[in-house]
Amino acid sequence: MVAKVDTLPCRVRGAQPLAQQGCNPEHDAPCSLAWLWLWAKTDRFGLSRKRGGPAWNTLLAHCLDTAAVCGELFDHYLAAPVRARLAEAFGAGDVATARRVLMLLAAAHDMPGKANRANQLRFLQSQNPELATHGRFWLAQAKAHGLPLDGLHRPAPPHAHVTARYLPALLGCTCCTDDTLQNGPELEGLHVIAALLGGHHGHIPNSSGIGAAECDLTPAWRRIHRDLLNELARLLDVDLAELPALVRPERPSVLALFAGLVVHSDWIASDESRFTYRTPETAGTDTDLWWHSSRTEAATAIRDLRLHRWQPTEMTWAEQMPDTPLPRPAQKAVIDARIASQSLVLVEDTTGGGKTEIAQYLTHRLALTCGYHGAYFALPLRAASDQLARRYRDYLTVILGSREAANLAVVHGSAYISEISRELQNASAATTDPHLINLTTCDDPDSHQPASVVLNAWYEQRSRGLLSCFGVGTIDQLVLAPQKARHWFLRLYGLANKTVVIDEAHAYELYQQQLLGAAIAWLADAGASIVVLSATLPANQRHALVAAWCSGLQTKPSDPKPGGPITVVDNQGRCRTLTPARGKSRRKHRTRVRLLTDPGPNALARRLLTQHTTGITTVIRNTFVRAEDLHQAVLDQAEEHGWNPEEILLLHGRYFESDRAHHQASLEGKLGPHPDPALRANSANPVRPARLLLIGTQVLEQSLDYDTDHLYTDLCPFDLLLQRRGRQWRHTVNRPNHRHLAPLTHVLWTSGEDGLPRLPRPGAPGVYDPYILAATWHALHQHMPAHAPLTLTSPADTQRILTALYSTPPPDGDTPIHQMLRTLYPHWRRRLRDERSAAEGRELWPYHPDGEPITYEDLASGPSHGADDDPSHPAHLAARSRLGTPSIDVIGLYQHPDRITWDPEGKEPADLQRYHPYADQDREAHRIQRRHFLLNTVRVPHYWTGPNDLPHPTTWTKPEPARSLSDQPTLLLTPDGHPVDRRLAHLTYTPQTGLSRRRRPQPPVAS
Repeated sequence: MVAKVDTLPCRVRGAQPLAQQGCNPEHDAPCSLAWLWLWAKTDRFGLSRKRGGPAWNTLLAHCLDTAAVCGELFDHYLAAPVRARLAEAFGAGDVATARRVLMLLAAAHDMPGKANRANQLRFLQSQNPELATHGRFWLAQAKAHGLPLDGLHRPAPPHAHVTARYLPALLGCTCCTDDTLQNGPELEGLHVIAALLGGHHGHIPNSSGIGAAECDLTPAWRRIHRDLLNELARLLDVDLAELPALVRPERPSVLALFAGLVVHSDWIASDESRFTYRTPETAGTDTDLWWHSSRTEAATAIRDLRLHRWQPTEMTWAEQMPDTPLPRPAQKAVIDARIASQSLVLVEDTTGGGKTEIAQYLTHRLALTCGYHGAYFALPLRAASDQLARRYRDYLTVILGSREAANLAVVHGSAYISEISRELQNASAATTDPHLINLTTCDDPDSHQPASVVLNAWYEQRSRGLLSCFGVGTIDQLVLAPQKARHWFLRLYGLANKTVVIDEAHAYELYQQQLLGAAIAWLADAGASIVVLSATLPANQRHALVAAWCSGLQTKPSDPKPGGPITVVDNQGRCRTLTPARGKSRRKHRTRVRLLTDPGPNALARRLLTQHTTGITTVIRNTFVRAEDLHQAVLDQAEEHGWNPEEILLLHGRYFESDRAHHQASLEGKLGPHPDPALRANSANPVRPARLLLIGTQVLEQSLDYDTDHLYTDLCPFDLLLQRRGRQWRHTVNRPNHRHLAPLTHVLWTSGEDGLPRLPRPGAPGVYDPYILAATWHALHQHMPAHAPLTLTSPADTQRILTALYSTPPPDGDTPIHQMLRTLYPHWRRRLRDERSAAEGRELWPYHPDGEPITYEDLASGPSHGADDDPSHPAHLAARSRLGTPSIDVIGLYQHPDRITWDPEGKEPADLQRYHPYADQDREAHRIQRRHFLLNTVRVPHYWTGPNDLPHPTTWTKPEPARSLSDQPTLLLTPDGHPVDRRLAHLTYTPQTGLSRRRRPQPPVAS
C-alpha cells in the first residue's frame, strides 16, 4: 500500500523565476515533501548507528548543517578584510545580507548534484550488507513519498559537476531554463558560483567538464529541486528574487575565498562525530527544529575546533617579550612605526638579530588593527618549522591571556610525527573545559586557568593544517597555493585570513621565489598582510617582492626600488624605509672571512682535531658525500689525537625521521640557549660540552637553534654564506670569552691546476650553480686583504657584493677567472630561465599582465589542467613546491629471525596489518601505524636508481604478509643495517651515520 504524500505550506519571500511553475509564494499552496527523502550520506563507518541514529542522512540535513557551519565561520573565523570582500561580492556591501546569501549557496553545494535519480540510486550499490538492507528500505519509503526513482538505470555523473551545470537556472538565471532553449540574458555571477561549487571535491571544473555532466532531470525532479531550495531560502531568510542581483564575484580573490569557505563548511558539516544524522522517521518533518539542531551543533563544532578569531588586547613589547623586555634597534624601529593597516613588511637583519620576535610582535599588532584571525609562519625546512613552533607556542601562551586557548597546527609532510605536534595534541586532550576555547567571548568561569596552546587531531588530515587560526610549517604551503592542484584554493583561503610570515626569504630558488610572488599577489588582493624575514636580500629579490605585492593590489609602489633594511609597503603601495638607530650593538654585524684551500678529507680532519681542541667546531659541506667522507676521516684519526667518538657528530638528511629527530634534539639541547627562558639572556647553556666537532650538510645552515665557536663551510653562494656565518652569533652568551670579537669563518674551496676553484658541472643535480660559486669566490678573493681575513660589515659590505653578484653581468677582464665567469654565465642564465619557465607553467596570478582579473575558467583544474592525481597528465606540469633533486620516501624495517620490528634491537614489533583510517574500530590502530611508518621513513635520491645502480624502490623485497605496505617502497634491513635484498648490497644504514651507498667511480668534474 502506498503511503500518503505529506505536504506543508510554502512560505518563501519574493517571486522566483522558476518557482512560478510550482508553489505560489503568494499563497499557502501545498508542496510535496518528497525532497525530505533525498539522501546525501550513508553511515559507512557505523558512527551514527553506534549512537542509535539512522543509517543515512538526508540531503536537507546536510544542507542545513553546511549552511550553519558557514554562518558560524562567517561570524567567528573570517578575518575582517575577507568578510568585507565577501560582503561586497554577495551582499552589495551589506554584511548581514552577504552572510545569508553565502549560507544558502554553501547549502546548495550538493544540489542538484545529488538530487537526481542516478545519484540517489547509488545508495543501493553499497558493498556493506547492512547498509544495502537500509538502502532497500529507503528506496521503498522514498518512492512512497514521491521521489521519481523508477526508470532505466543510467550511470551517475560526478555530482559536483551536475551542480555546476544545473544550479544557475535553479538560482534564477534565465539564459537556459532547459538544456536547449535560450530564453534570457546570462547572469554570469550565478554561473561562476555554480562552477566554484562544482569544485568542492578539490578540482574546479572548466566549461567543457560542466557541459559533459548531463543528467536526466525530468519536470518532477526540477519541481523537487525548487521545493527544496524554497525551503532552504525560507529557513535561511533569503529572498530568492533578489539573489541574482546580489551575486557579483568580481575580485579574483573572492573566487578562491568563496570556494575555500564552502569546502571548509562542507568538511566540518560532514563530520559524523559532530553532526547527527536526521531523517523524517527520526527527526519528524518540522524543519525549523532541524535548522535549530544544525545551528547548535555547528556552534559546538566551531568552538571545539578553536576556529574563533583572535581577539588581542593592547600590549607593550615588554609585556609580549618578558624574557627580552628591552627592544633592539631594529625591533624598536618597527614598534615606533605603528603599522596599523594591511601591509607588506620586509625585515633584513643578521641571524640572531631578533627578526623572529619582530614577526611575532607584528602578528599581534596586525591582528589587533586589521582583524586577522591568527598567523602562519613559513620556513624552508621541516626541522626549522618544528623549532619555531615551540617558540611561537611559548609566545602565544604569554599573549593570549589567562583564559584563552588556541589551536596551533604544525603544517608539513611529517607533522604527524613531529614531537611538538604530539605535545600540542596531548595538551588538547588535557583541555576539558569547553569554555577555554572561545577566543571571542572568553567566557571561562575559571579566571585562573592558564592560557592553553593545543592541536586538535582534526587538523592532521591532508589540506586542513592551514585552516587552523595559528600555524607553523614549511614554505611549501605558500609555493603550492597558486598552483592548481587538488584543493589549491583552500590553501589561499586559509592563508588569506592571517598575517603570513615568510622566514629565510633569501634561501629559496628562483622557481620558489616566482611562485611566492604569485601567492603574495593573491594574499594582497584578499586583504592579508605579509612579513618577510631575511639575513639579507639581493636588491632584485626585494624589488620583486614589492612588485608582486602591488600587483595584487593593482597599484604601483611609490618607491619601486626600496633599499631596506626594513621596508613597509601599505595597501596603497606607499613605501616606507625604517632605519634602526646605530649603536654599539651593531658591532655584531662584523664577521671575518678567510678563504682556505681544501686540503682533502684526511688533512682537513687532522687540522680540525689538532687546532680546535676546545669549543664547538662546525663544518658545513655542500653534499652528503663530502660530509660522509670527512666524518669517516675524522673518526679514523680521532683516537690518535685524543678525541672520543662521542665528541664527533654527523648530521644530514638521510636518516630515518626518528633518528634524525633524536640527533637534532640532542644537538639543540647541548648547543642551544639555556633551557630556562628566564635565564637565556644572561646565562650560558649549562650542559654545553667543552668541545664538539659537528659535521653536516645544509641542515646545519637553517634547521637548528644552535651556535658554534669555529665555523668551516664549503664555498657556497654568497647569500647562503651570510646565513651560515650567522651561526657564530646566534647565542653569544654561550661564548663569554669571544662574544665581543668578530668571529672567523673559513670558506673551503678546491683548487684546480690553474689556481681557480674546481666547480661542479653546469646542470649537475643537487648542487649550487657553478657561476654563482665562481662569482662568490671571485668577490671574496677580490676584497680579501693580502695577509689578513676579510672583514664584512653588514649591511654595507654585504649588500654591495650581493648586488654585484645577482644584478650585474660578470665584470670585464682578461684574467682566467674573468674568462671562467664569462663561460659559466650563459649556463646560469639558462638555469634561471628554466626555473622561471617551470614556475610560469604552473603558477596562477590573480590578474593578467594587462590588469584584467582572471576568470573562473582560469581557476579550473583536473584532468586537463595538471591534476596532481591524474596519471595521464605530464609530470612536468604537476604541482611542485621545489625543483631540487627528486627523492623517493622509503619505509625502513628490521628483519629478525622470528619477527619484523621498527628498531634494530628488536624491541618494537611492527604491526603491518591493514587498517581503515575512518572506521571506528581501526582508527587508533591506523594512527599508530601511520606514525611508525613516518618515523621510519628515509628519503632516497631518485638518481640512485637506474639500470646500472639500484633497482626502483617499488621492487625492493617486502616482508610477507604486509598488506599495509602494498604500495609503499620498503627497505628491509638486518639488525646490523644491511639490506635483506641482495640487489641492495652496497647500501648500509645505521642510526649514527644514516643511509650510505658505496659509490662507483665518478667522471671528473669540470675545472
